[in-house]
Parts: sequence; structure tokens; C-alpha cells
Amino acid sequence: MKSLVLCCVIVNCFVLGLCDVPQCFKLKFGEISCNQSVDVNTVIKTVPAQNECLSMAKGLEVFAKVGKMIGNKFEQLYNEEKQKVADAKMIAKKFFQLYNEEKQKIEILNNQISDITKEMNTCNDFRKITTMRESSVVVQKDYSTPQLKKCGVGMQDINKIKDNQITGSSMTDLKHRPQYGRLFETRGIKAWSTQPGPGYRATIDKWSTFGLKNQWITVDLKKDTKIIGVVTAGRPPHVYNGLTDLHNQWVSTFTMEYKTDKNKYIIPFLDRTGKLEVFQGNTDMTTPVVNIFRFPITARWFTIRPIDYNNWISMQFDLLVC
Repeated sequence: MKSLVLCCVIVNCFVLGLCDVPQCFKLKFGEISCNQSVDVNTVIKTVPAQNECLSMAKGLEVFAKVGKMIGNKFEQLYNEEKQKVADAKMIAKKFFQLYNEEKQKIEILNNQISDITKEMNTCNDFRKITTMRESSVVVQKDYSTPQLKKCGVGMQDINKIKDNQITGSSMTDLKHRPQYGRLFETRGIKAWSTQPGPGYRATIDKWSTFGLKNQWITVDLKKDTKIIGVVTAGRPPHVYNGLTDLHNQWVSTFTMEYKTDKNKYIIPFLDRTGKLEVFQGNTDMTTPVVNIFRFPITARWFTIRPIDYNNWISMQFDLLVC
């Protein structure tokens, strides 16, 4: 019975990994202490018939070593598989990066295709406009002063359309600046007047001959706006030192063009023959003349280009929304 108990102690030591033969069993049994080195022969002499137990212990030692070797092998295989997983993650990360790069390239190409498509549509629209050969103007219509004030796009109100939204090709001086080309303007000479041409000072009696050609005045509405027509007026009489100065200046004919916010092309108003539409302007200094378009034009920039004029290129204008 003692022998069996000791054998179990030895076996348990190896199974639990508490000690090695013939080292300390880490248990205490009789006079044999597990805290000291024990010679196997002493164990055999002390407890009879321990050879079988010792053989079992040595077998377990071998079994433990084999198990340890197998464990090491499994650990090695685990580490190898772990490395493979890490490599696979790195490869997946690289593929994901390449995928995002290709996705970004595709988005850029799609944007470029979209821009090209817009340009093609713009060209088609321009082609339709230039081949339509329809008159831009339906009729000249009379508007009362209250109607003009109500239906103006904002040229008459400096708080709606700022001075920096109005530009022109030239001006006689600061009193004749393009910003004063608003309908019913009261500043400066109350109109826009272009600069003198060559020979103006020497031949003042023929000054209308020397007005520069290719003059223009433009308003930027800041966004695409639906416009149905245009109203123009001449340079009104100017009181200076108690005297009324009658310059008799106005624009009698002009052309127009416009540009939308998203379109890089400037589109002219055309007549039935496909040529530039010539608008009929003013015949005196003070009477506003309204030209209604055949169809409303939605655009951001509108430009007036004077052609014929009386004495000098001087004018006021506004765009109509009703």
C-alpha cells in the first residue's frame, strides 16, 4: 500500500510537472522530502518494490519529453501560420491601397468625362442657338416709370447691384464712369460716356467722329438670372452753374451678348438670318426704350455694345425681369 502511494506521488509529480526524477518531488512522503534531492536507489531501498514505479516514472518522463517536442512542433507550426496570416493581412492591405488608388483614378476620369460631356452639351446648345436663326427681339414696348422701377433687375438700386458689378471698356473721366450707366442714375453726369478718340481736342466741332469703336458695358448679376428684355436711355440734361447743359447724347443702335455661370462661351443675340441682332435704341436724351426678347434669357453676364450714337456714346440701361 505504501509502495502504491509513493508510486502515485511520483507519477503525479511528473503528470503535474512538479519534479523530475531523481530530483525533488516537491512533496513530502515519510522521511523522503520533496524539497531535497533524492537518489533513486534510496527510494528503492526505503520503499520495497519501487522498480515498477520508477519505470513508470521514467516512462512518463519520456512521454513528457515527447509531448514537449510535439508542443514545440505545434508552436513552430502555429508561429508559421501566424506569420502567413500576417503576410496575408499585409498583402490584403496593399491590395486595398491599390484598389483605393484605382478607385480615385476612376473618379477623376468620370469627372473628366462629365466635364467633356458638359462642354459637348454647351457646344450643342451654342450650335442650336446659332442655327436657330430666330429674331431675339419681339417688340419694342412702352413701360411707365413705375413699371421700369418695379421690373428692373436691380441696376437702379446700388444696394442690389454694386458698382463693382458694372464694368465698361472706357470712360471720359470719373464723372462718366460705367457705374453711372444705371437707369435713372443721379451721380456724375447721370450716364456712362466713353473716352474721346484721337483728335478730339483739335477738332472739337466734329467730336462725334472720334468716338472709339468696340465700346461695351457689362453687368455681372452674380448668378444666372432670367431676363426678358432690356431698357436703355440717353444722357439726361445736366444742370451746371444754374444752366441746363443739353449734350444731346444717346445710343441709337446696339448689339447684345450674354454668358451663363457655367458656360465659357459668350453667346450673341442673333436675328432671323443668323447675323447679330441690332437693337433699336434711343432717339432722344430722356425717353426710355424697351426691347423685349423673343424668349427669356437666363444668364449671369449681359453686355451691350453700342453701334450708332448721337454726338457721343452715352447711355443708361437696365435689364427687365417682368
